[in-house]
Amino acid sequence: MKKRLGLLTLTTASLLIAACANTSTDDASQASGDDVEKNIQVTVNGELASLDSVSSTDTPSQTTIANVMEGLYRPADNGSNELGVAAEEPTISEDGLVYTFKIRDDANWSNGDPVTAEDFVYTFKKTVNPDTLGGNANKFYMIKNAQSIANGEGDVDTLGVKAIDDKTLEITLEQATPYFTDILAAPYYLPENHTVATELGSEYGTSAENTVYNGPYAVTDWNATEIEWTTTKNEEYWDVENVDIDQIKWVMSKENSTNVNLFEGGDLQYTEITTPYVQQYADSESLHVEPKGMIGSLEFNTTRTPTDNVHLHRAISQAFDRQAFVDAILADGSIPAGGWIPASFAANPETGEDFREENGTLTTFDVEAAQEEWALALEELGTDTLELELLTSDTDTSKATSEFLQAELQKNLPGLTITVRNVPLKSRQAITATKDFDIVYGTYTPSYADPTAFLDYFITDSPLSSGDFTDPTYDAYIEAAKTTDALDPAARWEDFLAAEKYLVQEAAPVVPIYQGAYASLIDPNLENVINQPNGVSQYYRAATYEVTE
Repeated sequence: MKKRLGLLTLTTASLLIAACANTSTDDASQASGDDVEKNIQVTVNGELASLDSVSSTDTPSQTTIANVMEGLYRPADNGSNELGVAAEEPTISEDGLVYTFKIRDDANWSNGDPVTAEDFVYTFKKTVNPDTLGGNANKFYMIKNAQSIANGEGDVDTLGVKAIDDKTLEITLEQATPYFTDILAAPYYLPENHTVATELGSEYGTSAENTVYNGPYAVTDWNATEIEWTTTKNEEYWDVENVDIDQIKWVMSKENSTNVNLFEGGDLQYTEITTPYVQQYADSESLHVEPKGMIGSLEFNTTRTPTDNVHLHRAISQAFDRQAFVDAILADGSIPAGGWIPASFAANPETGEDFREENGTLTTFDVEAAQEEWALALEELGTDTLELELLTSDTDTSKATSEFLQAELQKNLPGLTITVRNVPLKSRQAITATKDFDIVYGTYTPSYADPTAFLDYFITDSPLSSGDFTDPTYDAYIEAAKTTDALDPAARWEDFLAAEKYLVQEAAPVVPIYQGAYASLIDPNLENVINQPNGVSQYYRAATYEVTE
């Protein structure tokens, strides 16, 4: 292990992490040979909010759930997905609408129950049922009747999913969707044990004990008030013999300096970092930088004045320097966002040209244009000054981002005052749910690589949008891509190009800031951690760890 760096001060978080880490390291070092326990400790930058795959939308929760639950497919080490609890690839009807899956006979839950087709039926219905509506319900709209059910216009029992028998699942789609199987490893498509979840009701997923697991690991230590949790190898998992790591301690830690010192001391095996540590470790074998299909952005609350004003949206979008931001604040491999859809995410089905290159840079730093829009906004609002609140989480990156934007916007838009509210992630989500905000900063990383993964975020009634944006022109572009142009790849592509231009340049309810990257410090003894650009990060099923004294 590396030598521990000297610390002049230790935060409460660092003491907590160190204490937990030392316990697991000591336990591991007591064994030898084949009996060595392979225990690691990793960080995440937010709390675990819930283990209910239906209600969870935050990254820490979805990352954890992806490691303890398994769907029909699971993340693979090449950035794609492979069969999970599905025994074989599905049979697909000639019209591309009906998929029939066989579930593995040896797939079990951590309590010994077999994984059944009814588990998927239950979970999918729970997601679109208006009484239990999931935060990612819109991702199910490709399934027959899902959207009408979610909108309260249909019976949940008409959802296009049914159990033919215990191990045969049939899914019927609204229209042919070529990328359908690509999304089935996503956290929101992971099943729940229907017997346990039904019995527990709203208590399901609120603690380690109130959840059962069918993935590589099981949560063995967590309740909703804790900022750390443990996942332990799930002995009931069908592929447990290929799971190398015995235990993972997850700790919420938002301070990069603390994490770096603990990593150097051997108390962490994985932690994400930002500037200045990316530069500091540029020549280290421990530094890993990988692209993300993620966009960091501002979103306006369009349900109230003044943040429903389109000129205000356009003014703010052009009033700060994205290149200066990624260079000075992130410096982790992130790049300025040219639009809502990131680079290297989707390609023209006929020419292969990257979506971002073809649609161009839709928003740039232009103070003159920003001030023209600003003047129009103030005129329409009947005022000379405006005070707005910027809501963010309280991570180091979020704090630095809010400070940068506050300074830039106030400098370039005379009469604008930006106040900043940094709160824990759970609080930020609760605040946006009540619409008690002006502008919110956050990040979004979809789980499959199709333009709909980003563009569906802003369709009317999308459960993902914090600002409740609704616009019939925008909706029409997306509807055309999904219906009349669904089987015409070229026309579908043109719908997406037009939709993004309208979203970013005209209505502008979102201000794309940057496309992210994973910059992590990883113990050289820890290998094969899967970080998917458009899917799960920190996926440990295939990871290996060599314990050293």
